Amino acid sequence: MNNDIEEMINIYNTFEFDWMGDKINNLSSLTRHHIVKKENNGIDDKKNYALLTRYSHEFLHYMEIKYNKEYKRINEMFLTLNESNLPPTEEYFEEMKLILKRIKKDIKNKKRRKCHA
Repeated sequence: MNNDIEEMINIYNTFEFDWMGDKINNLSSLTRHHIVKKENNGIDDKKNYALLTRYSHEFLHYMEIKYNKEYKRINEMFLTLNESNLPPTEEYFEEMKLILKRIKKDIKNKKRRKCHA
């Protein structure tokens, strides 16, 4: 496991859930999401990483394309969390859950409409 990831796991108490609230089954499966992309001058540094499971990481990049406003809000939340240098709070996870719930509901509704068209 990468040293940055190990350090961040301890700082942000990321043992049970990733930063998007996804259950962690294996700590070694955590990935580093660049909050500010490298092509946008994002750096390789803990302050620019969010700890995500592979599933969350893939879903976040799907959101970047299909739900960009929400993608940007989540990245803002990641930056704020990094600045705090503290584990995510209940309020943090509640806001995350609301954002993800709206997106998943929208995806489900779009699939339903497709099936009935």
